[in-house]
Amino acid sequence: MNVQPLALLDRPVRLWVQGLGVAGALTLAGGLVVAPAEAWTSVLVNAFFFLSIGVGSAVFLALMYVANAGWSAAIKRVPEGLAAYVPAGAGTMLFLLLGAGTLYPWAHAAEAATLGDKTRFLNLPAFAARMVAILALWTLFSRALRARSLQQDVDGSVRHTERNVATSAVFLLVFALSFCLACFDWLMSLEPHWFSTIFGLYNIAGMLCATTCAITVATILLMRAGRLPGVTESHLHDLGKLMFGFCTLWAYMWISQYLLIWYANNPEETSYFLARSTGGWSLLFWLNLVLGWALPFLMLLPRPAKRSATNLLWASGFLLTGRWLDLYLMAAPGNSAQSPGLGVLEVAGAFAIGALFVLAVTRALSSAPLIARGDPYLTESLHHHA
Repeated sequence: MNVQPLALLDRPVRLWVQGLGVAGALTLAGGLVVAPAEAWTSVLVNAFFFLSIGVGSAVFLALMYVANAGWSAAIKRVPEGLAAYVPAGAGTMLFLLLGAGTLYPWAHAAEAATLGDKTRFLNLPAFAARMVAILALWTLFSRALRARSLQQDVDGSVRHTERNVATSAVFLLVFALSFCLACFDWLMSLEPHWFSTIFGLYNIAGMLCATTCAITVATILLMRAGRLPGVTESHLHDLGKLMFGFCTLWAYMWISQYLLIWYANNPEETSYFLARSTGGWSLLFWLNLVLGWALPFLMLLPRPAKRSATNLLWASGFLLTGRWLDLYLMAAPGNSAQSPGLGVLEVAGAFAIGALFVLAVTRALSSAPLIARGDPYLTESLHHHA
């Protein structure tokens, strides 16, 4: 069994990724001068999208640890590699502090005067302090889980697993609170007069779905490259079940938020959905529900579909696109209320930050064996549903 660390991107592919990243960054830099509102929105959407996959992968690991999910041991280096992006992703979010005055209305005195007591929470010093603290916590926990896993390959001690279980239990509690707070700060405060008590849980559901899709895509690509010996259709089946469950959870949260606000008909709440379900935004609004749930739900419903690598790749592509579109619909209408601005700057942001994500993840995956040979559950995982 070949478990040695191997380079995952050959030189031509790596150069292409780097080139697209540089081109995207330069285009985005020009956009910050020419169309700052659209450019900063693109930075926010793409930075949060890729960071949430990184920290979501650490959450996935934590869930597997506390559940003693032995089946995941053979693929756990995949979420560990994705979680290694968290420090770089934190840097992209901190960059947003430079554009806070453009993105967030509460950063201006005229708008802040209409917010009353909310200004005690929505002000730049408090916003920046919360962002730094949240990103530091996510980085600390994600690095701790990976460091102990790698050390276990060296000494084989089960104590590392026991410590990661305890760390995971604490991390899940910290994450649930901090991620909700981050969503309130970074996304909901783009329209500071609107509020939703389910907004944090809604985004947790979307993050879990997108993260499982990213792990599934990476796992299948590594399997096809022969880098994950012992990983079978049974492992894909479990990932498919998680995708199916999480996308349905997201749809439940979507309909709960939408119907409650629609039924209450409170102008302060309905304004959010009116801006997104009318005019040029209406097509994207309903497309989001189709890509984020309806189509993947049908694709993943049969049991054989969850064991098909090709089907899982297609379903993951739809769900990841739906999650990106969901974030875009949260962020963009507040800054360009007339019609969607999907165009060069949105693509540039995806290229720039996406390239950073790919390079960071492949570097992490290449730096350690892709089979966690010291994990006490590895034998069980390699014989999963044998």
